[in-house]
Amino acid sequence: MATLDQKSPNVLLQSLCCRITGKSEAEVAHQFQYAVRVIGSNYAPTIERDEFLVSEKIKKELLKQRREADAALFSELHRKLQTQSVLKHRWSVLYLLLSLSEDPRKPSSRVGNYGALFAQALPRDAHSTPFYCTRPQSLALGYSERGAALSASVGTSGISSLGVYTLNGPTPTPQSLPQSSQAPGSGGGQSLGSRLAWTLPVSCSPSTLALPNARLLSSVGAGEVSETALVRDILYVFQGIDGKFIKMSGPDNCYKIDSKVVLCKSLRDTSSRLAELGWLHNKVRKYTDARSLDRAFGLVGQSFCASLHQELKEYYRLLSVLHSQLQVEDDQGMNVCTEGSLTLRRLLVWMYDPKVRLKTLAALVDFCQGRKGGELASAVHSYGKTGDPQMRALVHHILSLVSHPILNFLYRWIYDGELEDTYHEFFVASDPNVKTDRLWHDKYSLRKSMIPTFITMDQARKVLLIGKSINFLHQVCHDRTPPGKITAASKSADTPKDAAELLSDLEGAFQEKIDAAYFDTSKYLLDVLNRNYLLLEHLQAMRRYLLLGQGDFIRHLMDLLKLGVYGPLPAGV
Repeated sequence: MATLDQKSPNVLLQSLCCRITGKSEAEVAHQFQYAVRVIGSNYAPTIERDEFLVSEKIKKELLKQRREADAALFSELHRKLQTQSVLKHRWSVLYLLLSLSEDPRKPSSRVGNYGALFAQALPRDAHSTPFYCTRPQSLALGYSERGAALSASVGTSGISSLGVYTLNGPTPTPQSLPQSSQAPGSGGGQSLGSRLAWTLPVSCSPSTLALPNARLLSSVGAGEVSETALVRDILYVFQGIDGKFIKMSGPDNCYKIDSKVVLCKSLRDTSSRLAELGWLHNKVRKYTDARSLDRAFGLVGQSFCASLHQELKEYYRLLSVLHSQLQVEDDQGMNVCTEGSLTLRRLLVWMYDPKVRLKTLAALVDFCQGRKGGELASAVHSYGKTGDPQMRALVHHILSLVSHPILNFLYRWIYDGELEDTYHEFFVASDPNVKTDRLWHDKYSLRKSMIPTFITMDQARKVLLIGKSINFLHQVCHDRTPPGKITAASKSADTPKDAAELLSDLEGAFQEKIDAAYFDTSKYLLDVLNRNYLLLEHLQAMRRYLLLGQGDFIRHLMDLLKLGVYGPLPAGV
């Protein structure tokens, strides 16, 4: 029997508490009680099981503590862990580490290292265990009454119905319990924590049970909206969705707080400033939704819409993190703002950079209305001339996506002589009605409105002549030499990253590409004209024809007339 007692969960848990704290059994009563509560807690993480989000949160916490080296080390170790198959549930391990590092409850009394460890191990969304039903100390409570009190005292949140009371009355052991009273908890559904709770000796019951700090209702007047409700509304407004108190005003074209809502001036002003993000989001989203379906907008326009969608996607990721944080707080039953919770002021700080980016995108949308092709790329390029490094980086990223189709047009033209410009976005125009005999003079021309501002007029003229020369060789000279043998085609802008690298060195690598293609194509064209069509011989024959093969014929004639060989000169000569 002693052997069985030594192996019981109750004894083993108490021995573990003694081993960790280094205290006797009588001294670890409080820690043992807390350990039983933790084991019996019925909680589950309410946040999304996203390993990336948890790892990012850990790195963020390390950076907050100015432990940059530890954050870098953690990132490296996490990367190595992902490449191995040692752990199947990496998310659970990371979540445990994050929970151990946090102390959201901040208990008022110190319970020793062991109690602090379990306090940190409890996640934010862990509900208070229902196994310790609370009641006034003056009332006696038998075992049969405990079961009834258990079902009556445990609310939906597991927090509101629990207080700080002392368990009173004799605590029966499992052996002394009648069968009728054990029936409700004797099945397999009873948790380990519940069984341990009933087997605790009276000496192990703490004088008080410290419960986690709950977020109570705000100290606002009757009818006044709490800040928590405003935060929830603002998160919907960020996505362009009307909230309960903040709605879109059609006549004013902005989000406004309902005039009937009772709200202090500071919260009203802060909410109005935050609601501007919803208006900016709607402006950008409306433009992308309308233009994405317009095929006549062209490849450059579609690339512009894709870049806007990419920025909105990053914006939505941030909002999803904020929503998950709010959901965690809701699951904890928190109704007022506490340290670490979402507040309007925190949102104002966190959303500053996204607001600047959305303002830039909205300004671009306004400036690019009615533009397409190279003209659209010029509009985006003009916004990159700013002293703000973040805005410049954003515009440069968008420009790399927008200019990608233009550079593909350009490379197809200068290396293959092909012009596939269905929506007239490229700065080289072709007239299909011009016949072959007028190809060099009239078929191809520059569309000056479509020349991007990052390409000079001299470069544009060279680009025109390169493609014109290739088409002249193919259509007029009937030269079938592959374009690759005329000029060595360098690496094209296969990706927006390649386009970004090329745009960053317009006077270097880009100019070298144009000059090399211009020199090689012009040289090959002259060689073909001289070799196959005897261009120089034709020019010499025309010279002899014009000069009658006599050098300067006019000069010789004047000399003869001056000498009077043909008689006297007319008067006035």
